This record gives sequence, structure tokens and C-alpha cells, in this order.
Amino acid sequence: MLNIKEAVTKIADIRTYSENLRVFRLTLPEGSGFSFVPGQFVMVSLPGLADANGRKIAKAYSIASSPSQSGILELCIVSYPAGSLSPKLFQKNVGDEVIATGPYGVFKLTKPVSPGTVFIAGGTGIAPLMSMFRSLYAEGYKEKLWLFYSVSEPKLFLFKEELLSYEKNSNLRLVVSTSNHNESWQWEKGRATDTFPRYLQQLQLDGVPNESRQFYICGPPLMVTDTVKMLEQLGFKKENIHKEQW
Repeated sequence: MLNIKEAVTKIADIRTYSENLRVFRLTLPEGSGFSFVPGQFVMVSLPGLADANGRKIAKAYSIASSPSQSGILELCIVSYPAGSLSPKLFQKNVGDEVIATGPYGVFKLTKPVSPGTVFIAGGTGIAPLMSMFRSLYAEGYKEKLWLFYSVSEPKLFLFKEELLSYEKNSNLRLVVSTSNHNESWQWEKGRATDTFPRYLQQLQLDGVPNESRQFYICGPPLMVTDTVKMLEQLGFKKENIHKEQW
């Protein structure tokens, strides 16, 4: 049963990665009763913001924080110049109010999580996967997991230090790639669909048969579609591919 709630949150922190990409940390009011599971999203709106017909303007954003981070909602938000919400949101400061309604969505981890499970993200599609990782590692999960993460340019490598710490301490195999690399870029080049096939031999060392390996994918529609097609062509089962796109 859905437990949809509307909460008036306050901006606690804003991390700016570029002119049009920021990570907002929102604090929930005490006693809000707001709860979610990793992978879900919220509808975000601003007090008093409506369209020409007086209807509330709201947009969907996946939650990057974990349920174990009590009272916190972390959202990765891209601002579009012609957007009806994001430019207004980017004008807000720490302490300002933001309305979050939810949770929504059926993109969720199936537990127990199998060793060798692969996560694939494009851009801000890392958000729901971060919620999954944070939840798993807070529970003490130690089995090997894979993350193939494609970013449009190096500076948009979201949650870099945290992901590197998971690679070092929590048995996460991290493969990051970009098509717009510079000389200092030390990871892979290209999109996730370019890099994943190059790691097939390493994946096989996990001892997980193709027909039972699980995948969680999130990103732009074309990226998700291309990735699912690639995985099926490589012999992975469609029913084991869980996806979210926008």
C-alpha cells in the first residue's frame, strides 16, 4: 500500500557541480512520517509556484539518500533554461522551503542482493543507485558488486569520494567512463555500453552464470534502452534487468 505524504522540507545544503547540476540536501520536519525504500522518487514543488491555470508545478526526482539517513532527502537536479521548476529551484538558498511529496516508484532492490549484481548509471541516474549502495553498506553488506557509471564530463562524477571509499572498503568494483575526457582522466573512455563488454571476462570470474546475474540500470531513456539491448545481446536475461528512466 502506498504511503504518500507531503512534507515541507528545508534546504540544508547545496553542492554545485556545474552551472546546471546541483545536489540538494533537504531536511524533513520532525514527525513527518515520511519513509521510502531505496530506488524510489519524490515529486518536488515550491510553495506558491503554479502554472497559468493555477495548478501546482511538480517534477520527479529520485532519492539519493538512504532511509538510514534519518530525516534527509538528497536529490540530484539538473536545471533546464526553459524548465518550469528547476530554474526557480536553483534560485533558492540554504534555509528555503521545498515541498516533497512521495514516495513513488517500483524501482527497488530485490533482497537478498546476489553477489556479483551489476549497477549501471548514466549521469544523474546514479541517484537511486546511491540510495541502494548507502542502504546496503549501512547494513554491512560485503559481497562483490559492480557499478558502471557514465558521466558526460569529468567534473560531473557525482559522489566521487564516497564511491571511491566503497571501492576501497566495501568490495564495490567501480568502472567510471566519459566521452569528454581530458589528459588527467584516469578511468575509462566512452559510454557505459562501450566499457561494459570490455569487462565480461572479469565478470565471469565472479562465477555467476549469465542467466542468473542481476542488473539495476538508471539514466536517460536512450542510455537505458541501449544498455538493455546490449545486455540481452550478450546473453543476459531480460527478467533480471531492472530499470528506471526519465
